[in-house]
Amino acid sequence: MPSYSSSKKRVAKNTLLLYVRMFVVMGVTIFTSRIILESLGITDYGVYNVVGGIAGSFGFFSSSMTSATQRYFSYGHGEGNIEKVREYFNVISVLYLFACGGILVIGGALGFWIVSRLNIPADLYWSGVVVFYTTLISLIITLFSSIFDSVLISRENLKLYAYVSIIEAGLKLGISYLLFLTPSKRLIVYALLLLSVTIITKGILWIYCLKKFEECRFDLKWEPSKMKGILSFMGWTGGSTIAWLINDQGTNIILNLFFGPVVNAARGVASQVNNAITNFSRNFYVALTPQIIKSYASGDVKGSISMMNNSSLFSYYLLWLIILPVIVRRDYILHLWLKEVPDYASIFLFWILLYSLVNVLITPQWVFIQAIGKLKAYSINSGLFMILPVVIGYLFYRFGYPPQTIFILSFIFRFMLVLATIINIKTLIDYHLTTYLIKVLLPLISVSFLSYFILQIINPYIEQNFGGLVLIVLISIIISFTLMILSLDKKNKNFLFNKLKPVLKIR
Repeated sequence: MPSYSSSKKRVAKNTLLLYVRMFVVMGVTIFTSRIILESLGITDYGVYNVVGGIAGSFGFFSSSMTSATQRYFSYGHGEGNIEKVREYFNVISVLYLFACGGILVIGGALGFWIVSRLNIPADLYWSGVVVFYTTLISLIITLFSSIFDSVLISRENLKLYAYVSIIEAGLKLGISYLLFLTPSKRLIVYALLLLSVTIITKGILWIYCLKKFEECRFDLKWEPSKMKGILSFMGWTGGSTIAWLINDQGTNIILNLFFGPVVNAARGVASQVNNAITNFSRNFYVALTPQIIKSYASGDVKGSISMMNNSSLFSYYLLWLIILPVIVRRDYILHLWLKEVPDYASIFLFWILLYSLVNVLITPQWVFIQAIGKLKAYSINSGLFMILPVVIGYLFYRFGYPPQTIFILSFIFRFMLVLATIINIKTLIDYHLTTYLIKVLLPLISVSFLSYFILQIINPYIEQNFGGLVLIVLISIIISFTLMILSLDKKNKNFLFNKLKPVLKIR
C-alpha cells in the first residue's frame, strides 16, 4: 500500500488534471447550452429534456452497477491482488451484458407508447421518438463503457479519462455549430449527432483500456458464487437508484403534467448551470474515492474516516466558493448567458444549487459505507428521503402550489439524509458523532450564513453589469476563503496546506 504522503500527492495530481478537464467541459457546456436552446427553441428543448430523461431512466440501475464496479476494483487494488481484480472484471462484464440486453428489449418495446403518452405537441411526436431511441442506444453504450471508466478510476490513472472528456466537449461544440446550418428537423439532427459523439468517445476508451491494462481481458464465464456478493451490493445500491429515478423523472413528469414543456425547459436550463458548477466537487471525489476504499481495504480505518471528513468539508467549501456569487447574481448571469430565459429558471436554479451543496456531504459518507460493505440502512433511508419530495410535491401541486415547491422539498429531505447517514455510520463502526458535527457541519454552516449575509449587504452597492459581476465574484471569494481558513482547526489547516504544496510544485 502506498504511503499516505504519496497517496496525497497522487490525489493532488489527479485533482488538478480533472480540474483542467472540468474548465474545458464547463466552458463548452455553458457556451453550447445557449446556442442549442436558441437553435431548438424553448418547446423543442423542453421536449428533449423530458423525452431524453425518460429514455435515460431505463438505465436507472447504472449508478448502482458503477458504484459496485468501482468499489470491487478499488478494493482489489487496495489488497494488492490483481488476479482478483481480473476476476471481478469478467464477472461484472457478464452482468453488464445482461443489463444492456434488458434495456434494449424493454426500452425498445415501450418507446413509441411512452412518447405518445407525454404532453408534447403532435407535430413533434416523431422527433420525440428519435430522441427516445438515440438516447436509449447512447445509454447502452455508456453503461457498458462505465466498466472501463471504473478501471481508470480504481487505478487512479485519470489522464485518458480527462482527455476523452475534452474530446467529447470539442465534438459537442461542433454539434452546436452544425445545428445552425440545419434548416429543419433540428431536434432529430441534434439527437443523432449526440449519439455519434458517444460512439466515438467511448470507442477510444474501450480500445485504450483493452490494450493497456492486464485485468481488461474478456474471459466471460457464468460464475454464480462470485456474482452473489456483487449482486447483493448492486441490489442495495439499486434501491437508492430507483428512488433517485422516481425523484428525478418524477419531478420532470409532474412538472410536465401540471405546468407543460416550458417549465421543463426552465428545469433543464437550471440543471445545466448546476451540473457545470458541481463538476468542481465531483472532480475532487473522483480523485479521492479510490483512496477512501483502498485505505479501508488495507486496514487503515482511521485514515479512511479522516479522508471522509476532510472530503466532506473541503468539497463543500470548494463548491461554496463558486455557488455563492452565482446565487447572489443568478438573474444577471442567466440573462447574460441566454437571450430568452424561461420562466422559473432563476428560482429553480437557487434551490437546485442549495440541494447540490447538501449533496456533496452525502457522497463521501456513501463512499465510506461502500468501503464497509453494509448498505442496507443507508439504502432504505436514501430511498425514503428521495421519494417523499415527489409524493408530497404532487399533493401540493394539486392544491395550487408554485413549481419550485418540489425543489424546496428535495433540499429539506436531502439534509435530513445527511443527519440520518451520520447516525448510520455510528452504528457500523466506532465513530463519534460530535466529531462530525463540530468539525464538519458547524464550520460549513457558519461560513455559509456569514458569507451570504455579508455579500447580500454589499450586493446592492455594486452595478448590475459584467464588471459588477467580476467584482462580486472577487469579493465573494475573499470573504468566503477568509472565513473558511478561520473556521479550520490546526489539523485541517495543515491538511489544506499539504494538499496545496504538491499542486504548486506540479505547476
